[in-house]
Amino acid sequence: MTSADNFFWTFEQAVSYYQFILVNYIGFHDRGMLLAGGCGDTNGKPQIDKTDWLSKAYEFGKHIYD
Repeated sequence: MTSADNFFWTFEQAVSYYQFILVNYIGFHDRGMLLAGGCGDTNGKPQIDKTDWLSKAYEFGKHIYD
């Protein structure tokens, strides 16, 4: 999940929903999360290409079923 800002509370609700509904209630296996904060301004062009989040997401995806 990406976000324009990088505050500690930015992903709090999304993580809570993921853990409660998808993992605990539905029973999906938790393979981890990638929370990419600081990816740009909400009013401008995304800046994720200027971070290392894309390479981290690629590596996460390659090893998700190891």
